[in-house]
Formats: sequence, C-alpha cells, structure tokens
Amino acid sequence: MADVLDGLIFSEFLVDNSPFVAGHDTDGDGTHNKSDEYIELQNTTGSAISLEGYQVWSDSGGLLYEFGASDTIEPGQTATIVGEYTGTPPDGFYDAGLNEGDDFLQDGEGSSNDTIYLVNPTTGDFIVFSYGDPVQPPSPPSGFTGTNQIGGGESLNSDGPNGVAFTRDANGEWAEGSPSPGSPGVACFAQGTLIATPEGERPVESLKPGDHVVTLDRGIQTIRWIRNNTHALDDAATDEKPVLIKAGALGQNLPTRDLIVSPQHRILVGGAGQLQHIFAREAFAPAKSLTSLPGIRHMNGKQHITWIHFACDQHEVVTANGCQTESLLLGSIVLDGMTPLERRAISEVFGGATTADAALNGPPARECLKVRAVQRRLAIGLKKKAQLVAKEIRKWDMDLAHERFEAELVDETNAIDQVHRKSESGNVKSLAS
Repeated sequence: MADVLDGLIFSEFLVDNSPFVAGHDTDGDGTHNKSDEYIELQNTTGSAISLEGYQVWSDSGGLLYEFGASDTIEPGQTATIVGEYTGTPPDGFYDAGLNEGDDFLQDGEGSSNDTIYLVNPTTGDFIVFSYGDPVQPPSPPSGFTGTNQIGGGESLNSDGPNGVAFTRDANGEWAEGSPSPGSPGVACFAQGTLIATPEGERPVESLKPGDHVVTLDRGIQTIRWIRNNTHALDDAATDEKPVLIKAGALGQNLPTRDLIVSPQHRILVGGAGQLQHIFAREAFAPAKSLTSLPGIRHMNGKQHITWIHFACDQHEVVTANGCQTESLLLGSIVLDGMTPLERRAISEVFGGATTADAALNGPPARECLKVRAVQRRLAIGLKKKAQLVAKEIRKWDMDLAHERFEAELVDETNAIDQVHRKSESGNVKSLAS
C-alpha cells in the first residue's frame, strides 16, 4: 500500500521531458519541455482535504512548492504541481513558478537521481518517494521542515525515460506508463456496455451485487460489489479521455459493437481471436496503449461520462460487447480512491488483503502488460505487417512483370509465325508461276 500523509499519497510523476524527443505537453501550450514535468498527489479519503501550508521538497531542488490557503483536493481527486503552466491552470493544477523550459525535476539517470517529499509543516510529518538508476537513499536538503517520516518510504528503480510517467498500477505499485496528470485511475465500463450473463447480454448499469456474469476461466461467477459515478471531462487531457474501441478493431467481429472503456481498463490480447497476430500469448493490455491501432482512439469530444465498475470474488476475464476484457481488480490504488465507508463495506465483502500490496480479489487473471511494452509490441507487429504487405506487393509486381513478359513473348512468337506464313505463301506463288 502507498505511504499516506493525512489522507494524501503521491500518485504520479513526470521527471524527464526533454524538448528534443517525443514528450508530454502538460499545459497544452503546443510545446513540451522540462517545465512540463509534474508531481501529482491524490486524496484517498471521502472528504475534501485542505492543502494549506503543505510543502513539496526534493533533495536536489529544496522547496519546490507550498500550497495556499484556498487550495483543496476533493475526495478521490488529484492535485498536480507543474513546473510552469502557460495560462491559467485549471482546477487541480498548480504552477510552480518556473520559466518556460526550465528544469523542474531530476531525470533519474546516473547521478541525476532524486527524492521527493510531501510535508505537513504543522506536524512535521512527511512521506517520501525516491527514484533513479540506481535509487539513492534520501538526503533531505537544508531547511527541510519534516521531522517524522510516515511509512517506510517508496521508490522506483528507473532512469525516467523521456516523456514516460511514474504511475501506480491496479495494485498500487509504481511502474512506468503514459502520463495522465489529473486523472485518478480505476478500470470501468461506460453505460450501455453489454455484459455476458447466464441470461444473455445485459447492460452493465442494470447489474447489481448478487447477479451473475459469465467468465472465461471459472464459468458463472457472482458480482460481489458494484459502483457507478459520473465524471466531467472538460479539463481532462487526451490521455485521460475515454477510449472507443470500434466494432471489429480487435479481430473479426471483436467487439461485436463499439465498446467504450476507461483509459486504464485492460483488454485481453493474444487470445480469443483478439490481436493474436501481434501478441504471442494471452495478457491484459490497458485500453489507452492500443490507440495506435485502426479503430481505437480517445474520445476527445466527450464532456462527461458515467462509469460502472464491478468486482467478483476473483479478478475475471468477462465478455463486454462480445469481446474479452477484465472485471475490476481491487488493488490499493482502487481502495485508496474510496471513501472510508466504502473501504469498510468492501472489506466486509472481501476481507483484508493477504499482504500490503496484494489486491483483495487478486491475483490478476492474466499478466498485466505496461503501456510502453504494449506500444513496443504493436510497433513491431505493425512493422512486420507492413513488411509482409510490401513483400506481397513485390510478389504481385514480379508476377505482373512475368505475365507481361510471357504475353510479349507470345506476341513476338505470333508475329514470327505470321512472317513465316507470308514467306511460305510467297514461295508457293513463285513456283506456281
């Protein structure tokens, strides 16, 4: 589980965003650079939290940001501190005051490792996140206001690849992934999605605890918990928008009708006819990692959406609009986004986790691939497909050239025969005379 300070956790970081290669434009000003780097916090409680006076520090940069009197985080939502935000930051985003293009965070490469702290100066309590390749022990800077560390400290051994964020997976563990500042992540379905049940397909919004669904691995299973909520998408970045998977985008008639899921929702690949020409074995891929494929895209025009998510006794492969996808995995990032009342209720249903980082209904039903791993696999698969197409085209060209050669040869042969016939006809006439 994440280290928690007064209900707050670190939820995402972008630490290396060079302007010279592909990266993330956090403030939407048309450019990406080091000042687009950010630190994201999340409220894990059921009440709004005042951020007044809370400070964010780093070993290398000292005091990076201090929140003001009116700054708050709503339940389950995030606060994102950006190095420099061009224009007026939307709700939940905060400008650290750098100049455009200035360095905000260390890259994590070699000696450019770093530790980030969230501090409550009133109590002296603080939490810690360290990163680098390799990770180095925390070394608080001069003037540091923290006196009492909460939790054992979190870390990620990574050199922070350019434009790649440190995010939490469904189990709350740190991993590399696509940047999604301002977006608390839970995998869920949109209203109208048809879920396979023993009685046939049913809209996901009609399901309730105690109803049954058909699963790929364990047959008929019972829904133990379900929740729906509505999200405004006006200020959501592209990577946070719902993902539309058009009918047939995953394989023949897969899905059978358009499917809308949250960006983090995982889709089965490498099995059941779904992208089996690209993935050698069955695994789960986040929907947002598939948007390079024809027929799969973020829904940028969406202004709001209602999500429904449901959990069974175990993480399951279920059928939604005719294709294979996941039910909800109750990892720490999901639990951290619940209200205390919801957490108590869900603990009564599923009991406690066996370890701090285990999901209540884990383990995952399939290997859960990271966004970058999926994107690499797709790039390789599409390249091979292009090569095969090019090879086929070359074969067609060769066949066409051969056909033309044979046709020309036949024409030449016919012409020669015609000349011979005329010559022989002339000789016959000469003899007759």
